[in-house]
Amino acid sequence: MDSNAKLRVKDALLAHLEAHLRATGAAVDREDSAARLDQDTVFAPDERSQSDEAADLGSLFEHVEERQHGTVALAEQLDFGPTDEVGPGAIVVLDDNHYVVGVASSPFESDGVTYEGMTTDAPLYKAIKGLHPGDTFTFNTTEHHITAVD
Repeated sequence: MDSNAKLRVKDALLAHLEAHLRATGAAVDREDSAARLDQDTVFAPDERSQSDEAADLGSLFEHVEERQHGTVALAEQLDFGPTDEVGPGAIVVLDDNHYVVGVASSPFESDGVTYEGMTTDAPLYKAIKGLHPGDTFTFNTTEHHITAVD
């Protein structure tokens, strides 16, 4: 994979993460709006309960949003320079699956290839850290093969 293709993967990853962040921000706004009641109005008990529930849900979404901000910042800082060793910023092809090492992410696409993020806390990462293309390793009693590391 050339450096331009690798930068396109990084750009696609960031766009994917930022889209999730925007969706979570919209959910926070929606729940915060649902939690607000006009204090000059008389409310039925179920309206107060729904407002309280929306406030609780909004708070949960705010925590998710904070984590997503951290994930975006981490992805922005990853060094996507050339490498042939599994580490943060590497793109690893493992058993026909493509991973971006260093940040959690649901699947996303770049140049027609589907990638998924892998954190350095993941058990799989601990098994492949420092390996190179062509290496094999055993994970959960199954032998795996690293096809490429870019």
